[in-house]
Amino acid sequence: MKVLYLTDSLSDLDGVGRYTVCLLQALEAARPDFEPRVHLARKHRPTSADVPQHWPVAVTLPPDYFFYMARSRFWPSLVQSTWRVARAARHVDLVHGIKDYPHNLVGLLGARLAGKPFVATAHGTYTVQPLLDARHRRLSRWAYQRFDAMITVSRYTARRLAEVLGQSVDEVGSLHVGRAHVTTVPNCVDPAPFERPAEVGRRPWHDWRFTLGIGELKERKGHHVALEAWARVAAQRPDLHHVLVGNRPGDDYERSLLAIGEAHGVGDRLHLVGNVDEEEKRDLLQRCEAFVHTPVRAADGGFEGFGIVYLEASACAKPVLGTLDCGAEDAIVNETTGLLVEPNVEAASAGLARLVDDGDLRARLGRNGLAHARANTWARNAERVLGVYSKVLARRTGTDTER
Repeated sequence: MKVLYLTDSLSDLDGVGRYTVCLLQALEAARPDFEPRVHLARKHRPTSADVPQHWPVAVTLPPDYFFYMARSRFWPSLVQSTWRVARAARHVDLVHGIKDYPHNLVGLLGARLAGKPFVATAHGTYTVQPLLDARHRRLSRWAYQRFDAMITVSRYTARRLAEVLGQSVDEVGSLHVGRAHVTTVPNCVDPAPFERPAEVGRRPWHDWRFTLGIGELKERKGHHVALEAWARVAAQRPDLHHVLVGNRPGDDYERSLLAIGEAHGVGDRLHLVGNVDEEEKRDLLQRCEAFVHTPVRAADGGFEGFGIVYLEASACAKPVLGTLDCGAEDAIVNETTGLLVEPNVEAASAGLARLVDDGDLRARLGRNGLAHARANTWARNAERVLGVYSKVLARRTGTDTER
């Protein structure tokens, strides 16, 4: 089976990159005849060291800001990229667009020109945003209705998609958008690397009792909620630090996060460390008291589609704290692997205090989390994705009797 993948990243530094690498590795392990081919966006992030040398990778897609390009640049980029995808698609069985709209529009058009089926992954914000945007609303809806299949990474993303489209969704996150059957296949984790001791030298956090957050410094990640909650808890617990991993843009949002620590007199125990490598991330996850990530619905409508890092923390046997009304609902089993709270400071503070003060609770949630991570591997994800591929290809050949 030969599949062309369209993504803007094969990087460890973002969720789409980790999704792509982990999924392709699992598919390759599941199917001896599987041959991935990857088209990347221009100005992509550094490629993960986990990407095998034998994967053919080409840089042919528009950059990440394609959605925001002026029309005078958007349309020429769309046409040029479509022809590149079409040429490559002639040599594969199907095309899978992992990057959201408008990159998946390129994939759809290129696949159609090559006479091949097209599958799209719907991650979250950037799946729904085009359907609400005055400029892109009609074209994105047109595209979605013509996909051969769509995979959502959480039931929450499926619900948001259905809500905007005025569709109904069942309890397992299944719906129809035009000709596309939308199937929810939740993100997963490979727990083995997280169970091995990290190989790092001496790090400052080795001397701290700390909670941990990981994610880009942007509003929808909800760091302002997590840090305000932590600051209130830390003000009464003078030994508690907090480490936040994520690129530091030096903007107003970052400055507002630092101001939270200063306002509560705990700024010296708040550590924004920027991006770290995979070994350091694993070391941080293995040493923290609890993992805290509190996404919110942003002012621009942005939301967290899943949050793979919740499962990575669970794979390190750590309790996790997340929020309702986002993809964390699919990543956390409330009161079993972690705590799901309302997306506000008061609820997050109460939940965090429980975790920090109750060692037995942390241990129980950590044990359950590890078992949960071991049961939700990328091998399981790949099996279901292959099922989607098989149905799409069967419909193309007329051997599918379900529709």
